[in-house]
Amino acid sequence: MKVKDVMRTSVIVLPQNATLKDVLDEFLKHHLDSLPVIDAAQRVVGFITIDDLVDIFLPRYHEILRDFSALEDRGQLVSLFNQAFTGLDTHHEKLILAADVMCSDLHWVLSDDSLLEAAAHLQAQNHERLPVVDKDNKLVGLISDFEVILALLRGTPAAPAISKN
Repeated sequence: MKVKDVMRTSVIVLPQNATLKDVLDEFLKHHLDSLPVIDAAQRVVGFITIDDLVDIFLPRYHEILRDFSALEDRGQLVSLFNQAFTGLDTHHEKLILAADVMCSDLHWVLSDDSLLEAAAHLQAQNHERLPVVDKDNKLVGLISDFEVILALLRGTPAAPAISKN
């Protein structure tokens, strides 16, 4: 079974010149955890994850959660979260582009790759999903651990059988 047989083909994308406000709006509007970034030729040039947005908008989020068990919640947590959310003013939201916050050191998956190859790429990248591209590096979908595991649970072969001739 190939990636193209189980990938999601309906994908929300943004151009690399989209503003940070555009990025945030798409994540919130569509409840996304990741978003491919494309160039004018529809080629994948990067990927933005929810963790990238946490680093920008809630830089102390992980630190606060790590220390959560040590705190008695008498309003301290609300205070810490309010201080942690730095946000950006509208001027900065328009100056920062998707290209500035995306991860461009990303290996995508080819639509003709086997599911096992896709699973290996997902594991190596430590992402839950990756862009799927065609031979011209144009975005054609997304693949996630979810689709791979469902295909395996259905008993669908994850790799083509090797014929013995």
